Amino acid sequence: MKLIKLFLILMMVTGVFSCKEKPVTKEAKLQTLLDSIYKTHPNGVGFVLHVEAPNQNISWGSAVGHSNRITKETLRKEQPGQIASITKTFVSATVFRLIENGKLNLYEPIRNLVPEKTRVLMIENGYDLDSITVAHLLSHRGGFPSMVTKRWREILKQNLKYSWTRGEQIKDALLMNERLKIGDFEYSDLNYSLLSEIIEEKTEVSFFLAMRDLLKFDEIGLNNTWLYSLEPDPKGIEQRFHQYKESRIWVSTYDESPTWGLFGAAGLVSTAEDLAKFSQALNTGKIFDNSKTLSLMLSDLKGLDNTFEDIGQGLEVSMRMGIDFIKSSDFEMNGFNGYWGASMYHYSKLNASFGFYQINADEEIDIVKLFIELNEIIE
Repeated sequence: MKLIKLFLILMMVTGVFSCKEKPVTKEAKLQTLLDSIYKTHPNGVGFVLHVEAPNQNISWGSAVGHSNRITKETLRKEQPGQIASITKTFVSATVFRLIENGKLNLYEPIRNLVPEKTRVLMIENGYDLDSITVAHLLSHRGGFPSMVTKRWREILKQNLKYSWTRGEQIKDALLMNERLKIGDFEYSDLNYSLLSEIIEEKTEVSFFLAMRDLLKFDEIGLNNTWLYSLEPDPKGIEQRFHQYKESRIWVSTYDESPTWGLFGAAGLVSTAEDLAKFSQALNTGKIFDNSKTLSLMLSDLKGLDNTFEDIGQGLEVSMRMGIDFIKSSDFEMNGFNGYWGASMYHYSKLNASFGFYQINADEEIDIVKLFIELNEIIE
């Protein structure tokens, strides 16, 4: 009888320990977060997330949903997509590498930096090239109007596949004769089209080749990032997923010419993993030679007062030199997002970065909540 009781006690103890739940890993929590986003936002079509957090030994990525809303093909984390305006962060970093190398000065007037054809066109349209500096272009304070012109709208209605040239886009915007006050903020792709020309003037190669070299793509392992249609697709790369704008009757990146904004303002294609890798490299001294360069990139234009905007839940954002600076009482982060639903951000205190895609760029997910939840999980 005593042996039976002892046996039962041992069984109970063993059972208790065997049923004890294992700690949930951070990777599992990230997957749960991604799954919950898709469950809450099925109209988002699909989502991709990749996190690089070396201090926590995390290098993790996953995808949920579909890469094509019509055929319902399964979305894969290895698939690339258009990063749109995040390209500006790459271009900005390229400019700051030229500043590091002594080829440019941040507060240098652009008169002798832009090509002759552009210089003449700008002067003819009343622009003061001695007062507009590189810093003005980087921070969208050059006094330039939007590149979304009346002619652009008319062409878009007729032909989504229209092939634009950089010179045509610059001329079209300047001819609108809508000069703004230098120093006032006006988000315009024209600033970055001009920067791409300046990069070419200083390096004597195509801006995307200069960008690839100066940002050390090969060295930091950016094997799946390229300027779509101007560079060949990387060998073995998976097919791009579709990216949609529901507000435009579900037009996708496959329907529209990639040449709009291709020259400095947009155009790069990348995977979520490569976005996270680049963000990490940018913030950890693997791209800039001088540790002060990143601080300069994240600084405000000289003489500006507080430029922060409240985005809710205790977070504030300020657009700096091709990159957003976000702060709260708990953390600071920097990065950018794009028209077609891509995001790339870095948490300074955690030394962690993420790349994120939502296939339907118009699906209204709570991005601020995502920032907070990712910070809590990685922490």
